[in-house]
Amino acid sequence: MTALPHARIAITQPMIDGYARLSGDFNPLHVDPEAAAKTPFGGTIAHGCIPMEPIFQAIQHWLGRPDLPQDTRMSLRYHRPSQPGDTIRLEATAATADGTDGILRVDFACLNQRDETVISGHCTLPAPAA
Repeated sequence: MTALPHARIAITQPMIDGYARLSGDFNPLHVDPEAAAKTPFGGTIAHGCIPMEPIFQAIQHWLGRPDLPQDTRMSLRYHRPSQPGDTIRLEATAATADGTDGILRVDFACLNQRDETVISGHCTLPAPAA
């Protein structure tokens, strides 16, 4: 097994607002602190793609390319939301997937600064050329 490079992201409200502009997702839970304060979350939460960024960064850095390879597949589970002020870090390992030729499996967890799992899952991708 190979450990992937370290990656992390510090979540801010301006980052969330920027993602809302890019995606068109202006759900008040993401962009309206006053409305979001009245929810069980007590404040705004990041769009789901934002706390996933460390896994994308680590794989791209590990492979030495600016994108994920074609045929990359990801399976994940969200455990808790991320909010402004959270720092999300990645813990991930890669290994050759059993019974598959040239396919890697990357098991990962994205954790916040309290060591709580935010997202866990795995992805499969073509092995880099030697």
